[in-house]
Amino acid sequence: MLSANALNIAAKALAPAFSKESGHRVTFTFGSPGQVNDRLKAGEVYDLVVMPTAAAASLDKDGKWRAGTRRPLARVGIGLAVREGVKLDLSTVDSTRKALLDAKSLTLSDSRTGGLSGPNSLQVLANLGLADAVKDKLKLTPNGQELIAKGEIEIGLYNVSEIPRAKGVVLAGPVPPAVQVYITYDAALPATNADPEPALALLRYLARPESRPQWEKAGLELAGSEERRSL
Repeated sequence: MLSANALNIAAKALAPAFSKESGHRVTFTFGSPGQVNDRLKAGEVYDLVVMPTAAAASLDKDGKWRAGTRRPLARVGIGLAVREGVKLDLSTVDSTRKALLDAKSLTLSDSRTGGLSGPNSLQVLANLGLADAVKDKLKLTPNGQELIAKGEIEIGLYNVSEIPRAKGVVLAGPVPPAVQVYITYDAALPATNADPEPALALLRYLARPESRPQWEKAGLELAGSEERRSL
């Protein structure tokens, strides 16, 4: 299975029980959305791929998937990362805006590796009307959560599934729905998969209602029941 990094924790947590139940061994390759795309373009072969919806749809048009196998799997929104012990009121748009305005420093992911967390975080700031107000205290860096843990930066904006990534950092909470920006992920079987049933079985297992707690624990929302029934 080749997958975007955001699904790392949930997929790895679910795989052992699937292997025990089915007898199929699962191996993973994770990377940023850009890296996933690059691996596929380089001709690397996988049984199952999970990537952002827009990229998956583009490959679908190019005939890269087995017909009818592309399905919505999960989505993740943006949350705020803070140092352990810090509390933020994110219950409303106004309280979230105030928390970000009051912070002396902010950070988000550097998107040069092809990740979507950074661009989506910038869109959240724009949705809050803060793009210009915070630009002078905003630092784009690949190690922002480490800087938060050290007390060098107050708040970070990341995919909920990426928080925490450093000791001493906690998730203060997701931003309010009215300003939220999601990355949606689709799963699909490559056209090169000549023995699809094991991968389809894994996809059904990942998408079943019983798997929902593991997805939520990892900060993601599983796709709705109407998509699961179509597998």
